[in-house]
Parts: sequence; C-alpha cells; structure tokens
Amino acid sequence: MFIVLQLQLAPVDHWFQETHMQNMIGQLELAHRLLWDMNVHKGNKGWLHWPAEDHKRLLEQVFTIANQFRQMSDVTVVVGIGGSYLGARAALSMMGSSFPYPEDVDRILFAGNQLSSQYMTDLLRYLDDHEVTLVVISKSGGTLEPQVAFHVLRDYLEERYGENSKERICAITDESKGALNAFARLKGYSVLPIPRDIGGRYSVLTAVGLLPMAIAGLDVDEVMASAADAYNAMRSTPIMTNPAFMYAALRHFLYMRGFTTEVMVTYEPQVAHFAAWWQQLFGESQGKDGTGLFPTTLQYTTDLHSMGQYVQDSRKFLMETVLDVHFADEINTVVLPEDLDEQSQYLAGKTFEELQDVAVESVVAAHVNAGVPNVVVRMSGPKEQVFGELVYFFEFACAIGGYLAGVNPFDQPGVEAYKQEMQSRLR
Repeated sequence: MFIVLQLQLAPVDHWFQETHMQNMIGQLELAHRLLWDMNVHKGNKGWLHWPAEDHKRLLEQVFTIANQFRQMSDVTVVVGIGGSYLGARAALSMMGSSFPYPEDVDRILFAGNQLSSQYMTDLLRYLDDHEVTLVVISKSGGTLEPQVAFHVLRDYLEERYGENSKERICAITDESKGALNAFARLKGYSVLPIPRDIGGRYSVLTAVGLLPMAIAGLDVDEVMASAADAYNAMRSTPIMTNPAFMYAALRHFLYMRGFTTEVMVTYEPQVAHFAAWWQQLFGESQGKDGTGLFPTTLQYTTDLHSMGQYVQDSRKFLMETVLDVHFADEINTVVLPEDLDEQSQYLAGKTFEELQDVAVESVVAAHVNAGVPNVVVRMSGPKEQVFGELVYFFEFACAIGGYLAGVNPFDQPGVEAYKQEMQSRLR
C-alpha cells in the first residue's frame, strides 16, 4: 500500500469505468508478465528491483563525495542532459526551497542541457566569485551537449585550481567502459557508476540523482525508503486496484478513443520540474512505432490565464493528469488579513492552501464538464516520501503503458536520427 499516493478516477468516470478496466484484464495481465519477466528486454530493467536492493556501499560513496564537495565549494555545477539532468533537477526543485539554499548547502547549477554560448559565458562569469565543484553525468561521454560543457568547465577548473582540480570533479558514468569512464580514471576524478541495465530516464534513484541530492543536503535515505515502499506496493497490490495499472489502462483507453495529448498539470511551482522529468519518461518510452500520447505540461493557476481558454473550448483531444501535491512537513500557512477592500472581503481570513484547493476542484470540474478527461494524482506527506513514491509510481506505470501499446518502453531509436545528422555536419 502506498503511504502518500492516491489516484482519483472519479473525474474521468464519464469516459472510463471499472468495467472498461475489467475488459482490459487480459492485456493488463500480459503487460504484468512482460514487465516482471527479466528475460523480456533483458538488460533494461535494473530500475525495477533497484529500490529493494542493498545500496549501502553506493550510498557511502555518495555521502563521502557530497561531504567533500560541500566542504570545498559553495557551488556545484551538474552537467547532463535528458535523464542525466531532469531527474536531479526535479528532485532539487521539489525537495529544496523556492529561493536560494541556506549558506551551509551548496547551490546546484546545471549545464550541458543546451548549446547556448550566452548561458555558458554567464555561468563562467558567475563561477569566478565562488568556490566550485563539478559533477558530470553521462553514460557514454559521447552526448554532444554535456560533452562540450564538461570540457569547457573542466578546463576552467584546471586553469583555476591546477593539479587540485581533480579533487573537485566527479564523473557519474558507465561502470567499466566508455569515453567518460576512461577519461575520468586517466585524470584521477572520483567515479560513480550508472548501472548498465538502467536507462537514463529511469536512473534518478541511482547516483545520477542521489549525488546532487546529497550535495544539496536532501534526505537521500528517506527518498530511497519511500521508493522501496512504492516497489512493495506495486508487487503486492492486485492489478484491478493497483494505481499504476489503473493509470496505464486509463491512458491507453483514452488514447485509443482519440485523446492523443496528455497534459500534466501542476499547481506547485516546485513540482514543475518533476513534470518535465515525467514528460521525458513517457515521451521517450512510448512515443515510437507511430503511436503514443504526446506528453506536455502546464503550470496552473498561472497557465490558466494563457492556455485555460484553449483547454476549455478547443477541440477535444486533450486529457489532463493533475498532480495535486501537499507537503505535510512544511509550515507554510499564509493567511489573508481581515481588513480587505470591499471587493476582496469574501477572501478575508482564507489561506493560500484553501484557495489552491478550491482552484484544483473548480478547474477539474470545469474541464470535465467541457469534455476534457481528468485524472488526479493526489499526494500529501513529507517531501522525500512524495518524491520517492512518485518517481517509482510513474516509472512502473510508464513501463506497463508501453507494453499495453505494444512498444519497447526502454529504447529510444528515434533520438539517434538528429545526432547522426549533427555528427555528419560537424566531422
């Protein structure tokens, strides 16, 4: 049983009911067998049992490097793209502060997720006023964006710190092969492994996400414990009441009936980067062989004032997955004063949380009434529990959904096309 996650299907029961899921039971049972059979898509399912395994040695390495970096720097630059970037960014955003971290915690900056000369120039200027450490994340070391950013930043650290620069750099890469692994060991950097059987978009609970979390002072142990709770829930909960199967079945059912775009709606700004991680997870896992829901994101209530009209009144091809998150460990009650102007008096004494709850309910109702299916993923608890459970829930549901669609949820052959075009022009 999940501790903090609840899947609410009531808003979508006009389109999808228990009988529809019962009619899909054969497909769902097949997807279940395919997922848990480690010989199917062998070498891609290391993430599946990962939360239940013993990672004591890895965590010791992570904490050692994190402590060293925090002692010698006040800024850590994390270089990566795609799954080597989005998961860590989601974790730091969701579990960190909306504004700069306390003085005793490294500020995490990101690079290598685009090719902007302006961004890199601004970053290097900013780093001049700080003590700097560097984490580069790439399984092969051959992905262009992090490849070039890493070498620029590595050169910057070598010029600034000389021989001691190697103590300020950690590479998270393939366990035993690849260009980055070889280069890091040649230079004497710290090296943490990316398991060969875990793809980038499924890797946030490995060193890929854990080291940035630890450097930022987040509770890594609690995140892993929460993910383990989700793993146990996935294994023990029957298909018909399992929220991951319900979510996967709903998405597949609606897609087959013309709802071809899924919008992940978030209300907390700190959760917006998690939605970006979700977008890559589902887009890269299921968007292939001419099929797949198009995943996109909106940040409400902000985007209601730009895209709300479109969602409400456009043609009906959208479904919304509403991520309604309440962080129980936060003391964040903001109360409106009593002495308001006449027009605002009905809001006197209300909290921001009350207003947001009403907004969620109202928007779901309005969009459902307009013909837009909504499913609500509701979570309330400490940030680490929310993050750990949410990551594993969506990874599991994504894999099940891939099998329902008849695609391999672990490869990404389409990504290679543009890379080959770029290589042919650059060489």
